[in-house]
Amino acid sequence: MKKITFIAAIFLSALSYAQIAGTSFEEPGVFTIQYIDTGDATSAHDLASNADEPFVNYTSTGGEMGFNARYEPYDEPSDGLTDGDWVGVTAFAGDVGEYTDGVQGYSVGDPDGNFILEFDVVEISNSPDALLTMDYYVNETGYEGDGTENSSGSDRMRIYVKDLTNNTEIDILNTEGSDINDLGIEGSWTSVSIDLPNNASVQLVAEVRSNSATETLYLDNISVDGSLNLGNNTEDIFSVYPNPATNGYVTISSPSNGEKNIAVYDILGKQVMNTTITSDRLNVSQLNSGVYMLNISENGISSTKKLVIK
Repeated sequence: MKKITFIAAIFLSALSYAQIAGTSFEEPGVFTIQYIDTGDATSAHDLASNADEPFVNYTSTGGEMGFNARYEPYDEPSDGLTDGDWVGVTAFAGDVGEYTDGVQGYSVGDPDGNFILEFDVVEISNSPDALLTMDYYVNETGYEGDGTENSSGSDRMRIYVKDLTNNTEIDILNTEGSDINDLGIEGSWTSVSIDLPNNASVQLVAEVRSNSATETLYLDNISVDGSLNLGNNTEDIFSVYPNPATNGYVTISSPSNGEKNIAVYDILGKQVMNTTITSDRLNVSQLNSGVYMLNISENGISSTKKLVIK
């Protein structure tokens, strides 16, 4: 598994900012057949990347995060993934309608055991406001059991971040058995964001235990980003709200409420907007969902703010 180290480049005079890591599963190719595990379904093992089958593992070549999958059987093993299942990188949108970033995502369904997907370890250094954002989709169906037994009919889904430095875990989704039906998260994309610990090695993990092809978890639009405050003497007088923004605009207020120059950058440092506002309202309806940085200047005073668009 590759380790990604965040080395922030100078972004603005007040802030260093960059995407640390991320994936929307657009880099791997797509195969429209089932994945067949060639390993022993009765024992725990890493899953192999088979030729001309969906990518369950991937080593990044163009900038997206890599990931590795493994399988752990029930206490009383069944066929596992040896009978062919729809897992791995996919462009199938029959369940989700469309993916939230691009045309591909990652699906995990019917492993007849435990499917564990681990992403590249990310090193976060000198980034006190590092953030992980992602989207997941839980198929709407009848999940079974209470999730406490490692057996067929005892379903479980968990997405979490391992803090490898401090030996802790941060849950994003942790639900078991029939409780999955009670969360109101089935049948639509759920967008989440969590704060990440500074100066730590972190790893995103997804785990699925299910025994039906309709009991599927989809993942997309995963991003880890952070900013580094350089501690200059720039006065911070601006407020930005609502944040996250959902209505196509944000309010940028200051004591004088004068004319403001606004530059907006995406998580790769590309400028996507540059405008001047004479009121306190900024139209952001043209921006896609994601994390952005606003460089705000008014009367010779500049500040940088993080903005999340949902």
